[in-house]
Amino acid sequence: MIGFRVDANEQIATGHLVRCISIATELIKRGTKCIFFLAEEKETARLETANIPYVILHTDWKHMESEYDIFLPLLNKYPLKWLVVDSYQITPSYLATLNQRIPVLYLDDLETDTYPVSAVLHYGLRADYDTYFKRYLGADTKVLAGTKYSPLREEFQSTGAPVIRDKSILITTGGTDPYHVTLQILSACLDHDKQTTTIPDSLKGFSFDVIVGSMNQDETQLQAMAARFPQIRIHKNVSNMSYYMRRNQLAVSAGGTTLLELCACSTPTVCFSFADNQLNGVKQMGDQHIMLHAGDARFDPVVSNILRALDTYLTNDHLRKEYATRMNALVDGQGVQRIADFLFENP
Repeated sequence: MIGFRVDANEQIATGHLVRCISIATELIKRGTKCIFFLAEEKETARLETANIPYVILHTDWKHMESEYDIFLPLLNKYPLKWLVVDSYQITPSYLATLNQRIPVLYLDDLETDTYPVSAVLHYGLRADYDTYFKRYLGADTKVLAGTKYSPLREEFQSTGAPVIRDKSILITTGGTDPYHVTLQILSACLDHDKQTTTIPDSLKGFSFDVIVGSMNQDETQLQAMAARFPQIRIHKNVSNMSYYMRRNQLAVSAGGTTLLELCACSTPTVCFSFADNQLNGVKQMGDQHIMLHAGDARFDPVVSNILRALDTYLTNDHLRKEYATRMNALVDGQGVQRIADFLFENP
């Protein structure tokens, strides 16, 4: 049995839970039982849909060391071979305590420390991985690094049936959209009464597939806009994200695993960030000319930057095809298989 310690709520992107479910799904296919441990009873419908059992700790997700009295005794009840931990709230002390009980695989996005665990997984995009490997030289920690370990869902593990791309643009920001980027893009493109930005001619006539996250505070306004403008198609609780990625000519996306999913679908994308943990990945996508980078919603005029970037794609066929080719070369969709292989091969 393999355990997962992960949370999802209004402050924690659902991508953490989703990628853990992706790994667990592959393990279950191979005959291994999995169980999830969460601080709160939120986003558990995803686990129920996947038929994965879970335990609610009823603890403070922001202070994980305070859960020792509840979590550690629970671990004695389950014959765990590995514990996969995915949280930005951990401390090295927390991981060391768990690793003394059970080998821990920590999903390391932030690179803020050298962690005392049995293995780390770092699949963030970077120019090279030598520096990351050097952090663990001389340690017993095994390192899984590189985009080849991207834990994408099963629907992204093959190229999928060829599709004819619609004259439409996908907009997705994850579970939430705290800086109202989606609403602003749609208003700029469609709502002439509220337009404050000049819209490039290349964007005229486009429709929009809008993925509304489970904690998006703008949902009511987005639904109201969709009622006014038939060009807007709102989608919630999407179970076939790859379909929407593959049917749209272009995409606009916040940072996170979604960017790697878009790479697997070869959909030219404009990416932006709105949180510290997204900064490096989004910047690397731009620096390595894999996606056009629109900046950070906290500091930059990302909406106008996004519109200009979309126009750049649409008015330059060669560049658009070039970026799609680079995206496809970056991610092959087989990451969860490699992670599962590691967990099976390393008792």
